[in-house]
Amino acid sequence: MLAVLLTIGSYVRAGNITELEATLEERTRLSERYKNNLRYANRLQADAAKVKEATDAISRRAIDPSALATNLQFFYRLESELDLRLIDLRQGIADRPKKATIYSAVPYTVAVEGTYIQLMDFVRRLETGGHYVRFQTSNFNPSREAGGALTGTDPKIVLSLNLQLLGRQ
Repeated sequence: MLAVLLTIGSYVRAGNITELEATLEERTRLSERYKNNLRYANRLQADAAKVKEATDAISRRAIDPSALATNLQFFYRLESELDLRLIDLRQGIADRPKKATIYSAVPYTVAVEGTYIQLMDFVRRLETGGHYVRFQTSNFNPSREAGGALTGTDPKIVLSLNLQLLGRQ
């Protein structure tokens, strides 16, 4: 009888050992997480400040999709500064992302006419300007002046762009 009781006791106790080992492993992992959190907590304020600074810089460069006149003024200013001729400029409707986000892509269709050097300067100014720009498509075509004939040693070219500017929601 004593042997039976000892066998049952060791069986029950063996089951508890497995359960206790699993609990120990779980608590060890949890303590490692806490230890890492404490180790890196002293840099948390500095990291949060850097993230806020980067987010503010991005927000300053993003456009407001509803401010149509201000957004188009960006392109008109480039036209004036680079002595180009805007043939077509349209702001499309920003796609609504499926998930809630801070930013969205605001599409534009732009066609400008100028010399090759002027157009390359226009593209460079878009790339390095005050807004984030993503080019979707671009197409160069010769400009037809004076009844359809190509004229001049530095002919005018038409650059058609489909691009997106980063916009705030």
